[in-house]
Amino acid sequence: MVENDVASGRVRIGYWYILDFPPSLTAAQAAECAGAQDPQAFWRMHRLLYERQSQLWSADADTYQGFAQEIGLEGETFRRCMADPAVAARIQELDRQRRDADIRVRPSFDINGRIYRGALPYNTLRQIFAQP
Repeated sequence: MVENDVASGRVRIGYWYILDFPPSLTAAQAAECAGAQDPQAFWRMHRLLYERQSQLWSADADTYQGFAQEIGLEGETFRRCMADPAVAARIQELDRQRRDADIRVRPSFDINGRIYRGALPYNTLRQIFAQP
């Protein structure tokens, strides 16, 4: 899908945070702050957070700094971003918008304003994208 539809500009991938357990907000901040340095770093941090999710329950600022260093981010810029209350406020606003849009299941797809819940096979997504 990414190679065929996103690269051509027909499909845009968006990401909605789901703040449903205590470390969610801080983990979301880490992804946002990574993406602020490099858009591709958002996804590197995202993958790392999922791989290390068992560590998030006891994570502190040093844990997230270590993650940032591991994926090659500039440490002081990352630290300042993580401490910025505006970043947390924006993530909380996005989470509110997600709830208002009734996006509650992982994964969910908003395709032209219609919500599809649950995993969909690639061919199903292709058929949906082909609809006018």
